[in-house]
Amino acid sequence: MEKTNIGVIGCGVIANVYLNNIKKFYKHLKVVACADIFAEKAKAMAQKYDIETVYTVAEMLMAKEVDIILNLTIPAVHYELNKKAILNKKNIYCEKPLALKAKDAVCLKALAKENGVMLGCAPDTFMGTALQTCRRLIDEGWIGTPIGATANMVNHGPETWHPAPDFFYQEGGGPMLDMGPYYITALVSLLGPVARAGCFMTKGFAKRKIYSQPRCGEEILTEVPTHYAGLLRFENEVVANITMSFDGWLTNLPKLEIYGTKGTLVIPDPNHFGGEIKLVRAEELIEEVEGFSNEDAIGKLSRPTMWQKYKVMPHLYRQPDSNMRGLGLADMASALKLKRQNRASADMACHVTEVLEALNCDGEFQAMQTTCTRPDSIPLGLDVGQFD
Repeated sequence: MEKTNIGVIGCGVIANVYLNNIKKFYKHLKVVACADIFAEKAKAMAQKYDIETVYTVAEMLMAKEVDIILNLTIPAVHYELNKKAILNKKNIYCEKPLALKAKDAVCLKALAKENGVMLGCAPDTFMGTALQTCRRLIDEGWIGTPIGATANMVNHGPETWHPAPDFFYQEGGGPMLDMGPYYITALVSLLGPVARAGCFMTKGFAKRKIYSQPRCGEEILTEVPTHYAGLLRFENEVVANITMSFDGWLTNLPKLEIYGTKGTLVIPDPNHFGGEIKLVRAEELIEEVEGFSNEDAIGKLSRPTMWQKYKVMPHLYRQPDSNMRGLGLADMASALKLKRQNRASADMACHVTEVLEALNCDGEFQAMQTTCTRPDSIPLGLDVGQFD
C-alpha cells in the first residue's frame, strides 16, 4: 500500500494521541518527520515514535518528502503557520481552529485553492460512529423535521487535568474557542450551516488555580471570558442554544440534543467518537397520555417517567477504538489520492470559524457571510476509518 507521508509540527500533548492512532489505525499514513520550536521536544517525540527526521519548523515547510503537514501548534499561531505551509505548496491539516478570525480562515481557503493544495481542519469527531449514526437517523426522518437543539459543555477547566493549561486562558483560548468547535462542527454536520449567531459572556475568576501536576497549586491569569451563553439560527430555521463554560463544577445539562416534530435525539459528547445514542419518539409519549385527565397526563409526562420511553439506538458503523482522532487527516490522505473533497474541509472550517467568532462577541448578533454544505456521510457498510 502506497503511504502518505506526514510531517508533524508541534510535539505537545495532543501529538501523542495522533501518533499513537496513526500507528494503530491509519496504515496508509506514515509520519516521516517532526518539528517543534523547542528542539528537545521534537527529538524526544522522534525517539518515542521512531520518526526518521527531526526538522526545524522552517525546514519542515520545505521538506520535499512530506505530503501533508499536520499542524498541532497552539491556536494563536495556526493562521501564520498554515499560510506559510500553503505558500510552500504543502497540503496541511490543522488542529482546530483553522484561524482565530474568520477573515483569516477565508484567506487560507482562497490561498489553498490558488496554490493547488488541500486544506483540512479538526475536529473530526463528527466522522465517528456516534455522530455518523445520528446523521442517518436525522436524514431518515426518525425525529421528523428538526426544530431546535441544545449544546452544553460545563466543567471547571483544563487546569484540572492539563500539565500546562496557560494557553487555554490566553488569546485564542477560553471554552468557546477551545471546545465550541466540537459542538458547532457536530451541529453543522447534522443540521447544515448557521445563518445568525450571538452570545453573552463573562469571566468567573480573574486567576485560576492549577490542580494538575507538575504545577499543582500555581495560579495563572485569566485573560479571556470563561462562561458563554449563545444562540444560533440555522439556514433551515432550526434554533439552538449553546453554553460553554470553564466556570462550572457540576451540571446535569445534556451534551447535545436535537428536537424534531416526531421525536428527540440525545447525542453523546461531540468531543468523542462514540457514546450512547438515545431516541424518544412522539407517538410513544402521546400513546401513553392520550385520553387521560390533565393531572394524569402531566404526571405521565414528567421527566423521570418520560425517559423510560427512550430507546438506545445501535450504532450503524463499527470502529476499532473509542478515540479515533486523526480520522480527518486519514480521510484527507484518501481524498488527495481519489481527487475528491475531504470531509473535514476548509469550507466547513471557515464557516465554523465565523460562527465561533460571532459567539465570541459579547452581546452582538451577526449574520454569517460564509456557508458550507454538510460533509458527505460515510457510506453504510464501511467501518470508521474506511472512507470510500
